[in-house]
Amino acid sequence: MKKASAFTLIELLIVVAIISILAAIAVPNFLEAQTRAKVSRTKADMRSVATAMESYRVDTNHYPPPFGKVVDNSRDSWAVLSTPIAYITAARMQDPFTRPSGSVGQRTLTYEACNAQNLMLEAPPTAPSISPDGQSTVWWWIASRGPDKRYGFQNPSNDPEAAIRVKFTNSDSDNASWLTVVYDPTNGTVSLGNIYRAGGQVGGFAGRTMQAQ
Repeated sequence: MKKASAFTLIELLIVVAIISILAAIAVPNFLEAQTRAKVSRTKADMRSVATAMESYRVDTNHYPPPFGKVVDNSRDSWAVLSTPIAYITAARMQDPFTRPSGSVGQRTLTYEACNAQNLMLEAPPTAPSISPDGQSTVWWWIASRGPDKRYGFQNPSNDPEAAIRVKFTNSDSDNASWLTVVYDPTNGTVSLGNIYRAGGQVGGFAGRTMQAQ
């Protein structure tokens, strides 16, 4: 009678080793492709928002209000882009790099309004596009958390967004510090930094880096 043929232990080990090598090559490439796709999606969403921003500006003669409680429990002052006139279908644009937990504001792209002195403004909802000291919004920027899934770096107050505000304010005199929070794919698709887009009469070093993205 013929003996039943079967793989030897050595042959099985070789097959397992080959599969392991292929997986080690394929998985990182797959993750890289996912990250690149999310970056492309983020930039496409930002282009849509930018178009809506400028259309809103043409119709109302001002940009959406600076940071303020225009919508309860949300920092999305740009909700005016979707209602009552739908410049875009949903102003609360989801950030592809956000974490699933958290408030609505923590899961969406961030919007900031800036004045002619390149300072970020905050205002109550009753004063669209005007800061508490009466300075008008002349340009704006939106941001995604980027592949590292967080904004900037922690500062002593444990507030990463406050840390970015400080870096933004000092960007003209401290270029290097600001660049630490700007996403640069040449450092690898999972490098630190946020993805930005700016519009309006953009000024300052920070604004120029946002336009370059």
